[in-house]
Amino acid sequence: MLLLLDVRNLRVHFFTRGSAVHAVNRVSFWLNEGETLGIVRESGSGRSGTTRSILPPILQTPGRIT
Repeated sequence: MLLLLDVRNLRVHFFTRGSAVHAVNRVSFWLNEGETLGIVRESGSGRSGTTRSILPPILQTPGRIT
């Protein structure tokens, strides 16, 4: 199998008005060719921060991969 995506210990913080919001803390996952990955959690758990951090749109927000 071909490894397509490998994310290890991902942390994402959003900095606004002098404070930091810890949106994602040490998330790890991988995706092999032919597999499908679903991220399911409650509202406010960091799903969007996780997915956007591995795609270009994070560069247009106040988020920073730490």
